[in-house]
Amino acid sequence: MTDLTLAVTEILDRRDDYLTAQEYYEGSVEEVFTTTQLKNAVKKNAGRFRLNFAATPVDTVNNRLEIASVSAISEEAGSYLDKVWASNELTLEVGEIHKRTLIYGDAYLIVWPENDTLQIHYNSPLTTVVLYDEENPRLKRVAAKVWETIVEGKSRTRVNLYYADRLEKYISLTERLPQTPKDSDFVPFVDEKTDADGVMFHGLGEIPVFHFRTERPKGRPEHLAAYPAQDAINKLVVMQMASVDFHGFPQRFALAEDGSAESALFGDGSEKAPFSSNPGVMAIFKGIKEVGQFDVAEPHTFLDPLKAYIRSMASITSTPLHYFEPTGNIPSGEALRTAEAPLVKKVRNRQLSLSATWREVFSFILRDGGFNEDVQIHWKPVETFDTKEAMEIAYKKIQIGIPLEQVAAEMGYDVALIQTWIAKIEAREAAKAAQVQPGNELPGESESHNVPTDTAGVADNPYEKAA
Repeated sequence: MTDLTLAVTEILDRRDDYLTAQEYYEGSVEEVFTTTQLKNAVKKNAGRFRLNFAATPVDTVNNRLEIASVSAISEEAGSYLDKVWASNELTLEVGEIHKRTLIYGDAYLIVWPENDTLQIHYNSPLTTVVLYDEENPRLKRVAAKVWETIVEGKSRTRVNLYYADRLEKYISLTERLPQTPKDSDFVPFVDEKTDADGVMFHGLGEIPVFHFRTERPKGRPEHLAAYPAQDAINKLVVMQMASVDFHGFPQRFALAEDGSAESALFGDGSEKAPFSSNPGVMAIFKGIKEVGQFDVAEPHTFLDPLKAYIRSMASITSTPLHYFEPTGNIPSGEALRTAEAPLVKKVRNRQLSLSATWREVFSFILRDGGFNEDVQIHWKPVETFDTKEAMEIAYKKIQIGIPLEQVAAEMGYDVALIQTWIAKIEAREAAKAAQVQPGNELPGESESHNVPTDTAGVADNPYEKAA
């Protein structure tokens, strides 16, 4: 298979898994029914009742994945990064990439020069993929983007293949692609930027598509382990809501001597035969000798298992339980940090993976701008500390020799603000040093302010001299 068919096939094969991950995050996944009769009985209202806990593992990690700053070695390179960051609104783009990476397990960023500027865009794994070298799985071989478009009123599939030296464009011949496409299903797409073969050469020197992922080699949705527990929760909630009607309008019965059902009497006095099981219905039988009421399922029948499945979801996704039950007993201090230890470890693992890709992105941007420099990604703190604890920890770090600039970056302060602070501190220290130099005494001062010493180097006692 060629790169064209490999890339398109890879995207089509993964698409269902990505859509499933999206449905579980958005709470739109269909309920799993054990019988067709039960599905038909509640399918009209099943989608209305949703307690979507599967999104919690994603949001909990995403809320702690916040980049504090990106720093380069030289001031000029830092200014260039700031310019690119602002022009592409990366403050918004970064958050979207992190969120989508957690939802799907994979996300992509395409950096492409347009009109003498770099355009940076998030791309969904539903349309984009990177294929790696089989011998070296860290080496990108080719990247592809596949999307639907309209050409002369007909639906067609466009494909872009990104190489280190060129961009190849293709378009499908038919409206719908087969699950296993062939090269003959496509022809080169020619426009004003390509040659007759649909090829556009560029001087970027590397593939401008960057792969963010939760794990390697392929990403894994952050909430994948929550799927079964969410299915159970959906079923419990739907069944409980279906039983609520019977709580408000219980079903009654009347027993006949011969035991044969005659009709069903509704609240408005109308009758319907044969008898049907609905809330508020009273079954009328011949020769009534006894009346009664069917018992309705108690709420704890649903709520107790619901709580158990929520706890199970918290455990298998390494998400603290208090994020699922915010009104419960939330731990504090050391107990809180102990409870969040698995979450903190998981977030740091995600930071490692995301940082590696972000360094690729920003190093590529700097090279395109003429700077051959590395960058550092600084994240805001992952652990939960109150202000007093955070300041005490920062002070202890400075005492053991960690530079102030590094400590301030770890606390989430902006790089430009940190540099301003350090410049003021250095200026103040320089002023102090200048004041104590000989000859810099203030008017009216003399060297007599200095404590004289004798020939032995021991300071004289002024009180002894006065005596």
